Amino acid sequence: MLIPLCGFSYLGISGGNEVALFANILFFSSATALYFYPSICVIGQARNVRISVFKLNLLAGWTGVGWFLALYRALVLPAADE
Repeated sequence: MLIPLCGFSYLGISGGNEVALFANILFFSSATALYFYPSICVIGQARNVRISVFKLNLLAGWTGVGWFLALYRALVLPAADE
């Protein structure tokens, strides 16, 4: 989903028109939602699980390995905690 948005944003970057602005807003909001996807997945879980996944996602998610660890913690470990 981000690849077509990125291409759309690149094509519209040549000017300050509304299409470029819309494409950039859509791209950055989608990228932010994708980055915080593990944190979004644990909204209904216990508070300690939410906080640990959010901290891991925020502080180490940029590495890729940290993002996958946060996703693993969000999807697999809450079932083991119950």
